[in-house]
Amino acid sequence: MLLAERGQLRAERGDVVLFANTSAEHPGTYRFARACKQKLERDFGLPFFWFEFCTVEDAVQGTYTRRPSYRLVRPVPIEDDPRGYHSRGEVFEEMLSYQGMLPNPHNRSCTAKLKLHPSHQLLAEWLGRTAGPAHAGHYGRHSLVSLEDALMNYRRRRGRAPRSEYFRRLQYMSGRPPNRTAQHWCDYTDVPVPETAPAAVPAQLWGRKAARHVTLLGLRADEQKRIERVYARCLFAEGAGSARCAVRNQPPGERPSFPLADWGYDDDRVRRFWRRQPFDLNVPKNAGNCVFCFMKGTLALDAAARQPDADRVAGSPSDVAWWHRVENRYAREVPARDGNGTSRFGFFGVRGPSFREIAGGLGKERTRYFRGVPACDCTD
Repeated sequence: MLLAERGQLRAERGDVVLFANTSAEHPGTYRFARACKQKLERDFGLPFFWFEFCTVEDAVQGTYTRRPSYRLVRPVPIEDDPRGYHSRGEVFEEMLSYQGMLPNPHNRSCTAKLKLHPSHQLLAEWLGRTAGPAHAGHYGRHSLVSLEDALMNYRRRRGRAPRSEYFRRLQYMSGRPPNRTAQHWCDYTDVPVPETAPAAVPAQLWGRKAARHVTLLGLRADEQKRIERVYARCLFAEGAGSARCAVRNQPPGERPSFPLADWGYDDDRVRRFWRRQPFDLNVPKNAGNCVFCFMKGTLALDAAARQPDADRVAGSPSDVAWWHRVENRYAREVPARDGNGTSRFGFFGVRGPSFREIAGGLGKERTRYFRGVPACDCTD
């Protein structure tokens, strides 16, 4: 908002604002993001896109399989518009079904797969001056993926889950659309977009000729450790000369910038700014955007489960019962390292509590994750 007010963001240059929807946001977050989009587009002419992770079916080495993609969405619920956004955990569960395992404090795959990687795909299309995301997946109306072929590939990768359990994990993803039709930028923003180039192709984001671009991140002056982590990651990304490099969370051409930190804005100054605005992020204290994020610690999660919330939607990620359900469905049982029995990997790994315990008021008795763990990289 400050950059826009100061005239430092310009639509004609190709500046764009992005919101990655995990489908697990608090209902208040959607209202806030919608108000931000309306203001930035109406008052400053800046395109503001909402997008979501999705999977599509493609042929790889002669076999149809699922691969990750993304879709643009309009800032209205999908129940009201087929081009709208999901808010009941659908995107999050599709990611779980795709990877066949839960994220945890030591492997925060939800940040990478639901936010970072889809944004890279979107930026490649945007920086390439295409008309919008091209068609993704095959052109058939029905699934062409063979579950038996998928199981064979899973076994080649040394997957050891029983056949029935592996198929149970795939079930949700298998029911999602097998493709995503071509989309146009102009259908998902109310402002004109920069002129597209004839026969444009997505920009190259990896390798030695990676497209250079600046990413503005809202980390504050009191978050220096997070900023230092991003700059340290830049050093690795700049050395990623191969297009097949395994460093996938930051393109080598990306140049992060932190205006709030440069201006000395801490948490108090940010709050003062929003108190002067006609709208603000209205979520219950300590709820946050992702109400039951496993990074918060069991004490905070136990409080969130008992905190009154008029916006809570039963059966959605704003309800702890949703987290219990998906943890029960996607938790992995593997042979224990000591050879005795099995180990169960849930949202808190092997030794942490389960969301069933948290929902039952027992999570706060598990001390390992009592106060939470170091902040995740959701906005890094």
